Amino acid sequence: MKSKIASALAVAALVGSVGSAAAFPRVVTDLAAFRSGPGVTFLPILAVPPRTIVDVHGHIGGWSRVFYAGKVGFIANSLLARPVVVAPVAATVVAPAIATVVAPTPVVAVAPAPAPAPIGIITAPLRIFE
Repeated sequence: MKSKIASALAVAALVGSVGSAAAFPRVVTDLAAFRSGPGVTFLPILAVPPRTIVDVHGHIGGWSRVFYAGKVGFIANSLLARPVVVAPVAATVVAPAIATVVAPTPVVAVAPAPAPAPIGIITAPLRIFE
């Protein structure tokens, strides 16, 4: 019993030294036990679901001091990650160029016009007389 009281006082002293740190957000990566102290020997207060954003106010060993649901507790550092911030992208919509479709002109088969016969040349078939 005395060892539990001594460890609780040690944790309280550590928590007091960590409390002045600025808060920064973290995302819970897996179902996490929100514990009353920094270690597995401390009782879980509640379970924090994955993808929950919590405020971290310091670290003790491998544990983060976290504010969640109006309570102060500890979550293992291995279950916390930095949130991904996605900058908004200005959407520029470019209309596709309208292609002008030119239909091929149909090719009309035209019979060549007979060339005019030169003047002075006989164009009638020749008969050879016997």
